[in-house]
Amino acid sequence: MSHDHANTAGPINAPPTPPNVPPGRIIVIGDSHIGLSDGCAKPVVAWIGRLQALAPRALYLNGDLFHYLIAHPKFVTSPVDEVFDRLRALRDSGISIHYVEGNRDFFLKGSFAERSVTDVAMEYEVHAGDRKYLIVHGDMINDRDWPYRFWRRASKNPASKFAINLIPKKAARNFVDSVEQRLSTSNFKHKSQLPVELMKRYAKSRAADGYTNIVFGHFHEKRIIPADAVTVTILPPWYEAGEAMIIDPTSGEFDFARI
Repeated sequence: MSHDHANTAGPINAPPTPPNVPPGRIIVIGDSHIGLSDGCAKPVVAWIGRLQALAPRALYLNGDLFHYLIAHPKFVTSPVDEVFDRLRALRDSGISIHYVEGNRDFFLKGSFAERSVTDVAMEYEVHAGDRKYLIVHGDMINDRDWPYRFWRRASKNPASKFAINLIPKKAARNFVDSVEQRLSTSNFKHKSQLPVELMKRYAKSRAADGYTNIVFGHFHEKRIIPADAVTVTILPPWYEAGEAMIIDPTSGEFDFARI
């Protein structure tokens, strides 16, 4: 399989030709950033239908499925309902779905989100051929970014989760609407400069655990970066072109395809 570095432009709900993806592949996507207002679920729901027809072995969601997902009933909008209903149907059809928590995902454990997929975790290990993949969102690779780590811990802990129960439902929905309004016009260019050295350092540290491939989301730029014996892959952001990483479970090779 070839490693195509070029981004593919075009509408995510209408690929020009059917992808050449054999059954039984492992599919990985990142950073869908689905909108929270009515109608925003249509492209991803259509994409899941096309994916199901390809009969993959598994789907890995590498974080930030929505613009902003607080997995509490007060914050649910119609696209959240539609997407998780469709994911649940996909899982129940026999395709496992593994959800990696991203920086825009909150309180997934024990929520409707977790009940709609196979499982939820901070990272996943995937064996394919003689390769061992680590699928992780990537926002925590800088272990010296103390302000970010403090914010993440402060916003994702039992106390903040409990505080959600005290927020009136109307205020919660107004918050979601304000987030949607701010983000709907954003082009989500995540970093002005990729932290390539940090990625390499992280990859080399995880090589000690036997990983040959590290798969990041988060950075919104499709790249393949050698790091000694480890290959770092940054997923293309799904919201741009509906492009996914396709892993062959037998050979361990990977490629990209629009589905």
